[in-house]
Amino acid sequence: MLNVKKNLAVVCQNRKLPFIFEEAEKLGIEITFFYNSEECAPASLPAVKYSVALPLFSDEDEALKTMEDQYKLHPFDGIITLFEPALNFASKAARKLKIPYLSENVIENCRNKNLTRRIMHEHGLNTPTFIELREEEIPEKASLKFPLVVKPTNGFSSQGIIRVDDYENLVEAIKKVWEINHKELGKFVYGKGGVILESFIDGPEFAIETLSSNGVVTVLSVGDKGDCKGPYFEEGIYISPANIDNELRQNICDEVRRVVLALGITEGPAHVELRIDSNKKPYVIEVAPRIGGSGISHFIVKASTGINFLQLAMRQALNMPQPELPDHVLSQHTAGNYIIPLQGDGIFKEIEGITEVNEMKETKRIFQFIEPGTKILPYPHFSGYPGFILTQHDNHQECVKFHEYLDKNLSVVYQ
Repeated sequence: MLNVKKNLAVVCQNRKLPFIFEEAEKLGIEITFFYNSEECAPASLPAVKYSVALPLFSDEDEALKTMEDQYKLHPFDGIITLFEPALNFASKAARKLKIPYLSENVIENCRNKNLTRRIMHEHGLNTPTFIELREEEIPEKASLKFPLVVKPTNGFSSQGIIRVDDYENLVEAIKKVWEINHKELGKFVYGKGGVILESFIDGPEFAIETLSSNGVVTVLSVGDKGDCKGPYFEEGIYISPANIDNELRQNICDEVRRVVLALGITEGPAHVELRIDSNKKPYVIEVAPRIGGSGISHFIVKASTGINFLQLAMRQALNMPQPELPDHVLSQHTAGNYIIPLQGDGIFKEIEGITEVNEMKETKRIFQFIEPGTKILPYPHFSGYPGFILTQHDNHQECVKFHEYLDKNLSVVYQ
């Protein structure tokens, strides 16, 4: 425990995933929790001393003023967010309050997929071919090679990502993604929403967790994310460490380090997703300058390696002394996140079989997010995940078998 408590500003955290609050309490720091004013005030949360409502996605100027006023009353020593749409705001607030954080340019380089692709291309890194589309723009058929992926430039949680195999479906997909931009994503991206068209990398997907410090990028884990072919890319699994050979692991780590630094993430965590093509060449698809999954990536790293990812990130945000990390992080166990599939759409009723799974020794935590009575829209719209099942195993194969059991024994029931 610390002799003098530090105060950390946490911006927009999913309260059903309490890792950041729990780890802050263990670390002996206090939290000022800035929550979205469209949500109800939080009940008691570990380590939270102050809770402040922010009109984050309705009035950014007012939200910045609210944060500044709170800082004058009760100063905080650092800022952190695990919520993708709040990254830009956190950077602006940190600059206004003169608190260390990634610059707005770095955040935008990662949030805007067009910029991400351009920067990777300029640095000679592996990137899918891509086209930036203006609204109402439909590219000429002769210039295209299918399959292609259509996605929002500033999306998150796989929302609005569609694989297309022919021109007719491409035209419809572009219209659909613009619709999602204006409706579901519009309030989160401050008018920056666009559409990108890119080549589909047909190979397995991986998630990589990193922590940068003084321009040195440490890879904490490389995990399997499955081999989804589309047309929609609903999140499914996350198993770490990945079941790959050392040569491929090293190639992935090397490419990820180069991409993270090319985008300017010289400090702090990053969650990177990439695919491997038929020649085992890694192509980075997404880079988020945060701990992934609102803290799920923390569980994955901690349960597989024993390294406390969130505490490292919080120490860094608060300019506290850090434990030294090894050059090569080794896994002691296999950690898994099974993302319960929606299995359809309609009015959500319940998840059958969840009680039995909660009693199994492999299960460490279960989080259910969708309440009974919620209307679930079909993909590519994103209505949320039914829930996460977090597990720990002795090896990768045991985790795979457990996920196969879940596939057979869990059912999402609609009215």
